[in-house]
Amino acid sequence: MPNEKLGLIYSRINNPDLEILENRLTLWDGAEECAVFDSGMAAISTTLLEFLKPGDLLMYSLPLYGGTEHFIETVLTKYGIHVVYFKTGETHEELTEIIRNSGHAGSLKMIYIETPANPTNDLIDIECCAQLAKEFSTEKNKVLVAVDNTYFGPLWQHPLKLGADIVLYSATKYIGGHSDVIAGAVLGTKEIIKRIKPLRTFLGSMAGPWTGWLLLRSLETLKPRMETQTRNAKHVAEFLQQHTKVEKVYYLGFLDETNPTQYAIYTKQCLSAGAMVSFDIRGGEKEAFQFLNNLKLIKLAVSLGSTESLAEHPATMTHCDVPDQEKIELNISDRLIRLSVGVEHYEDLIGDLKQALDHVVVEREVFNITSKELEAV
Repeated sequence: MPNEKLGLIYSRINNPDLEILENRLTLWDGAEECAVFDSGMAAISTTLLEFLKPGDLLMYSLPLYGGTEHFIETVLTKYGIHVVYFKTGETHEELTEIIRNSGHAGSLKMIYIETPANPTNDLIDIECCAQLAKEFSTEKNKVLVAVDNTYFGPLWQHPLKLGADIVLYSATKYIGGHSDVIAGAVLGTKEIIKRIKPLRTFLGSMAGPWTGWLLLRSLETLKPRMETQTRNAKHVAEFLQQHTKVEKVYYLGFLDETNPTQYAIYTKQCLSAGAMVSFDIRGGEKEAFQFLNNLKLIKLAVSLGSTESLAEHPATMTHCDVPDQEKIELNISDRLIRLSVGVEHYEDLIGDLKQALDHVVVEREVFNITSKELEAV
């Protein structure tokens, strides 16, 4: 019948909690429709499988979440899908050249980006990617732009408003926010989501009603949680920047005119610096492990975005499968540590970071400071 709507037939297709959740999630990003999955990777893989076919070209950004990169390079390529990557900082002209040099420019179907990038906080210009997609689109083939917005959650960046076609989340992170649920979400136009949901049904990757209920609960505190985490992250980053055992801090709040390209993207598309902070500890893996093993309040875990603060070592944890040469090129070194700042009092977090750094024994030659300064460490 005309205008007939699908009823609540079977929970693998839809259920009341999920429909209410999907309707509410659309409000944050200004999307027309939403599809919720039982994990972030389920959302990502289902979306890629729906819109890519053998012979198509996928262009993606690096650095990328390790699981996504593995799926793109190991799984999609098995099915005859061509892939090519680009790195942060490359210009519109350079991106165009990468596509043309791939030998499959006429088959470009999707530009997939993660911004801010995990784990270095590098930014990708969403509007630039949208313009690039428009230039390579034809009447028969619209090139899509998909953005993994997990690092910022639905609060600090709105990719659909910047020209993206699809926004994806690991809802396990900021949307869930309590480390008690695994979920994912995809948002876009009605036309986009109408294509994704049937494949979700047949892959069986939709979230159940209990997951829907937990995420509905979490949405009620999303804004105050993320605001608190962001305030805390600023204090944490400032502390780390001043510490003699920290070589470099990767925090968006420190961007300024000295890095004009990244700063321009930040001021254009980011509403906050967020709560993710990475830093290079002086030394290497040994020193990084000394620090991580001595944390007491901050927990060692690969997740992010929850109320509790978490720390991890990307090179051996979230990005362990990334080739060594690629790690070097992307600054994912043995000394890199990633922090997801939670809602604890920032003074307690700084106290924990300080005592853990106190346990780090760094050889004198690692420091470019005086003996007197070293004695004060």
